[in-house]
Amino acid sequence: MIPVPTPAVAGLLLRAVPRRVRRDAHVAMHALASWGAVSAQLVQDAGGGVADHDLHVDGDPLQIPYRVDFPWPAPSFVSRMTPARQAVVAAWMSRSENAGHRQRAVRELFTVHEAWVAPFVVQLCGEYVHEIAADIERFVRVELPRHPQLRHAYGRFVRDNPRYLATTRHRAVAFRELDHRWPHRGDPARTYPQLAALDALAALAYRGGPDYPGDPASPRVVTAAAEPGGLVSS
Repeated sequence: MIPVPTPAVAGLLLRAVPRRVRRDAHVAMHALASWGAVSAQLVQDAGGGVADHDLHVDGDPLQIPYRVDFPWPAPSFVSRMTPARQAVVAAWMSRSENAGHRQRAVRELFTVHEAWVAPFVVQLCGEYVHEIAADIERFVRVELPRHPQLRHAYGRFVRDNPRYLATTRHRAVAFRELDHRWPHRGDPARTYPQLAALDALAALAYRGGPDYPGDPASPRVVTAAAEPGGLVSS
């Protein structure tokens, strides 16, 4: 049996998932190296400070670390876990310091039809690897429409966490100006993949199509803004 992380690290990891998932998370933790690390900073924290809002999925608060530092768990070990426990491992690894690990993890999360994974996917729209954001945009535009319940779950998450989504969008706008690896940085007509993914999520949340379960009590109208790919809510 692989040793579990230290109690402090274990606590940070467990608070990243909903209460109903923590039994599986206790077991999934055995897949992680005991020498790993987890940042105290949360995904909604900005500028080294503490955010003034919580992050939650269907009312269940999550404290998702901004980064974790673990090697990718042994596939032979993870493959013997249940799908629910594999999903927990993928969620944690989506916070990895290693961009390749984050991309691998989020592609696994695309196959998980559980509402609680939504923030782990959406968070990557506010980070700097445009290839990952392009994967997410394709997932939102192509895969989610095929799975109405999952699409509604992502829509609820977007509507229920407006401050977090604003923070995520602010980060994406900033990264567009800094991302020298993005080949279209100098073309104002091209939408940055992170912003395109957020646009697709906003459309999903507020213009949900014929099987949409309904707008929130005070519906918001989403229109294009001056920033490429930007949104204005009224």
